[in-house]
Order: sequence, then structure tokens, then C-alpha cells
Amino acid sequence: MRHDLVQRTTGWERFNHWLLALSFIVLVLTGFGFLYNSLNWLNTIFGGNQLAKEIHKWAGVVFTLSVLFTLGSYLGDSIRFTKEDYQWLSSLGGYLSKTTTEPPQGRLNAGQKLYYLLVVVLTGAVIIITGFILWFAQSTGWLRFGHFLHNLAFVVFVTTVPLHIYLSTAANPGTFRAMTRGTVTRAWVKRHHRKWAKEIGIE
Repeated sequence: MRHDLVQRTTGWERFNHWLLALSFIVLVLTGFGFLYNSLNWLNTIFGGNQLAKEIHKWAGVVFTLSVLFTLGSYLGDSIRFTKEDYQWLSSLGGYLSKTTTEPPQGRLNAGQKLYYLLVVVLTGAVIIITGFILWFAQSTGWLRFGHFLHNLAFVVFVTTVPLHIYLSTAANPGTFRAMTRGTVTRAWVKRHHRKWAKEIGIE
């Protein structure tokens, strides 16, 4: 490894990240095909409505396992908020100002912690639980309840994931390589995660 690079993610974390992303993409494409008649043509990509329905179900199983696997990687860090995290939130990480200095952050910043807890874990749990309700329920009431919450959680995902992609690519150059090569530069660590930099001996 180059001397100016720092290991940020493990091979397992990267594999599970892309497993989650791939299952999410399949779920979104088939989901749009079911939700909107005008987009039903999307399901022809998956061999028609019936086959797309089965693919949607099993992609949901993969998504479920992948979300569960993330708990071992990120939950511990995400539930621990520090005074620096609250400072980060009060300034929104400096994203809305060119002069604000980003408060020192640990391995995950406050925005990443909230995104993980509220979107991946909480909204993911709603998607997963209601998905199994729709798969197995027979009652009309349960099916209506499941469809309502499933679609609501679906909207949350499709509106927040593009923001997540933007913030981890164009908005913060050098971030994306953490999920492709597993490393980031020392300069990147000192700029975005100064607290973590000190913890791992980068001055």
C-alpha cells in the first residue's frame, strides 16, 4: 500500500456494500414496474411480471441479509454520538457554507451515522418487515397496511440514496475509493475525520 493511503474499509464491508446496492437496484427497478402502470415495461427486463415478482421477492431476501450484515460493521459506531457529532449537525457538516470548519469526526461523521440509523436500519426494517407481510399475508387489511408502509419506505429510499451517492462522490472527492479500493488518502482523513486521524496516529 502507498505510504499516503489509509485502510478505511475491509474486503467484507465492500462486498456487502455492493451486495446491498445491487439488491437495492433490482428491488427499485422491479418495484417501479409494479407501482406504476406506465413503467410496467421495466419488468420485461426481468422476463415479465410473474418472473419479476419472484426476482423481487428473492432480491428482498438478499437485501434483508445484507442489512443484517451491516449491523456488525456500523451499528456500534453509529449509536455513539459525541459533542463533535452535535456540532457537526448544527452546521450540517459545513456543506452549506464555504467558511465553516468541519468539526473533528471519528470513523463515521454524524451525517453518516444518522443516514445509517434512519435510512439503512429503520427504513430498511420497514421495507423488510412489510415485504414479508406482502409475501405471506392473506388478510386484505394486512395487505393494505403492508402496501402503504412498503411504498412509503420505498419513497424514502429512492429520494435519499441519490443524495448518499452524490455526497460520497462528486461532493467529496476521494471518498468513493473507500468502497472500491478500501483506502483513502491521509489528506482526506485529516480533512474529513480529524478525530479518527488522531486515533490512528495521523498528525
